[in-house]
Amino acid sequence: MRYCKKCLTTDLRPNSLFDEEGVCIACKYTDTSYNYSPEMNVNRLKHKIKSVLKDRDIKSYDCIVGVSGGKDSTRQALWVRERLGMNPLLVCCGYPPLQMTDVGADNLSNLIELDFDLIFVGPAPNSARELSRKSFFEYGNVCKASEIALFSTVPTVAIDLQIPLIFWGENPALQVGDSAVLGKDEFDGNSLRNLNTLVEGGLEWLFSGLENEAQQLFYQYPSVEEFEDAGAQILYLGPAWDNWALDVNSYFAATQGLVLRPEETADTGDILGSSMLDEEFTNINMMLKYYKFGFGRTTDFANEMIRSEKITREQAITLVGDFDGACSDSIIQRYCEYIDIDWITFWNEVTKITNKDLFEIVSGQRPKAKFKIGKGLV
Repeated sequence: MRYCKKCLTTDLRPNSLFDEEGVCIACKYTDTSYNYSPEMNVNRLKHKIKSVLKDRDIKSYDCIVGVSGGKDSTRQALWVRERLGMNPLLVCCGYPPLQMTDVGADNLSNLIELDFDLIFVGPAPNSARELSRKSFFEYGNVCKASEIALFSTVPTVAIDLQIPLIFWGENPALQVGDSAVLGKDEFDGNSLRNLNTLVEGGLEWLFSGLENEAQQLFYQYPSVEEFEDAGAQILYLGPAWDNWALDVNSYFAATQGLVLRPEETADTGDILGSSMLDEEFTNINMMLKYYKFGFGRTTDFANEMIRSEKITREQAITLVGDFDGACSDSIIQRYCEYIDIDWITFWNEVTKITNKDLFEIVSGQRPKAKFKIGKGLV
């Protein structure tokens, strides 16, 4: 396992890419982002918006912003309306009632109270539960189906309603170093279809767990041809903001009525108490990612803080050591009850997907790291 020389990204991250000096994509982009001033980046984004909407007969909404019950989407929606002067339709692929938290529901209500129109699409509860169970056993991922639906629903609605412009927040290539989604430039999001979540394993496993084609609709990411026929374009907002960051987004959204996570950091590894507020089982996925690849939610947060020079790499190592891979027993127990398995079955499956090169399996305990954060295997 090799670490980026500047942050704590490792070469085990799916689609990671380091340059000849051992620096990851995200850090390299940060080093060159000063080429444009914040105002120039906003103007560059506006130019791209104008190009997409050129010769379009806009009758109502001129764009779609995908939202959840979280910090980033609250700030995105307000920024698109107030800074870009646009009239967005908000689209949420929400979790079904058996999964969605009260905090997530309250935060969606807050967006409506901020005077936005919102379309909510929710997978059927029973099939969503069965797909979660299936993806856990087949992929060691409790949220694979819901993540596929989340990414697929927004462009599906946009194409159906003939709204060609879709805004997404962060660019995964530049935010966390996923080279597979690199577009023509930092704003181009039409390569989002190449996310590991969307391509790994195909869709046959998912479709076999659904009763009819109607249920499959929002799990299918529109094809390249459908995008081209509709003239649809995804644009990332993050590169246009000089202060796009997890902590800044959290503070801003909280001032606009966002409700934060009530759990302690040690329960979730969520340093700010503001990540993935709408559904608690995602915390399990962050833990599973840690056991597969040696990094989790805290690493992603710490990397961003390193790049913005809010903490040093050494401080980040301490932070990651304290909280990465955290997920409380109570959350895991609720998931076991949700998909009707027992505690032993859950941890037996976790053991199967744990990277044995990185972790030592100890009976009756959680896997123990063999590596040293920031250095690799010791």
